[in-house]
Amino acid sequence: MRKAFVAVIATMLLLALTACSSDESTGGGESNRVAVTLDDFSIDPAPTSVPAGPVTFEVENVGPAVHEMVVIRSDIDPAEIPVENHEADEEAPGMTPIGEVEDVQVGESTELKLTLEAGSYVLLCNIKKHFERGMVTEFQVT
Repeated sequence: MRKAFVAVIATMLLLALTACSSDESTGGGESNRVAVTLDDFSIDPAPTSVPAGPVTFEVENVGPAVHEMVVIRSDIDPAEIPVENHEADEEAPGMTPIGEVEDVQVGESTELKLTLEAGSYVLLCNIKKHFERGMVTEFQVT
C-alpha cells in the first residue's frame, strides 16, 4: 500500500513539473517580444507580426532626437491617417490608441507591455512633425 501511495505522489509531481515546464515554453516566450528601433525618421519593429496575447515591445532610440512610440489599433492605411497641428489624430474614427512610451531619450531603451487582440495596428511617433516625416509603420497581430 505504501509503495502504491509513493508511486501516485511521484507521478503527480512529475505531471505538475511537466505542466509548469510546458507553460513556460509556450506562454508568450520570444515570439511575443518585439524589438523596436526608433531613428530619425523611422520605426523598425522586428518581427512585424506576433500572435495575439501578451506582447513586450523593447523600444530603443538610436537618435539623434527624442522619440516616442504609440500603438494604435487601426485598419487605416498609414498614408491616410488624419493629421492635426503636425501630429497624427490618434482619436480619429477608426483609430484606437492602445498604449505608448513617451520621451525616449537618445541612446535609451524602455519596454511597453500590452495584451493585443488579433488585428491590424500602426506604430508611430507622434512628436510634432515626426509622423509627417515618416515615423509610422504597420504591425500585425494574428
